[in-house]
Amino acid sequence: MAIVQTEAIVLRSYRLGETSLIVSLFTREFGLMRCVAKGARGPKSRFGASLEPGVRVNAVVYRKLTRDLQLLSKTDIVEALSLLWDPDRFAAATQVLEFLERAAYGESGDPELSDLAAETLRAMSVAPVACLELIVRGFEIQACDRLGYAPELTACLECRKALEQGGLFHPIRGGLLCESCGGGQGSFRLSERARKTMVAMSASPIGALKGWAAERYPEAEVAKAVERFLMAHLERFEGLRAGRVAEAIAGYRP
Repeated sequence: MAIVQTEAIVLRSYRLGETSLIVSLFTREFGLMRCVAKGARGPKSRFGASLEPGVRVNAVVYRKLTRDLQLLSKTDIVEALSLLWDPDRFAAATQVLEFLERAAYGESGDPELSDLAAETLRAMSVAPVACLELIVRGFEIQACDRLGYAPELTACLECRKALEQGGLFHPIRGGLLCESCGGGQGSFRLSERARKTMVAMSASPIGALKGWAAERYPEAEVAKAVERFLMAHLERFEGLRAGRVAEAIAGYRP
């Protein structure tokens, strides 16, 4: 057993017994880590508010490679974004946290992905509500790039011709094909506007997306392309539950 200290983002927690929690952390050094926080729900908990979703912490963990649940000893808050507790912002932030839990694997850390997630949550805390959806999609595209399987959006997958008029998006093959090469079963048309938007989202700092003109964002096309791509390349991915929560909240908005 080793005592390790790592920066982490709290993804979620759920009850264990009378006073404890099981906490999912996305850590810089060790990737996804599930821990037991003993006494975290007790009246004299040493964890305080540090185990709320989206909080960035320094965590001290008793880590043993032969067990699935590690022991969380201590957490100190590095960053807690209180503005994220607005219902719209929290629903969007939860999509980022759920993505990390679905896409991250095992014992390997990913500091760049951790930094991207922290930057995304920070942007969501101050962005106009209308920009939250495009920030989520920008995060997903850039996260896929860091995980090594971003969609090809600039050249035809088959003939490698540069794309300038949109194309046929094939989620399983992982990108766009030109008209000459055809898309095949499961493909669908992606407009040039949507293609350029996704290319720009992949290249822009996440923080810059909060200043985009949301009314010009081709939301339906981008959402379809990203979700179909994730369903094809993430194991057991059938859409984020948090995304459905966000849609329900939007339905109550005046």
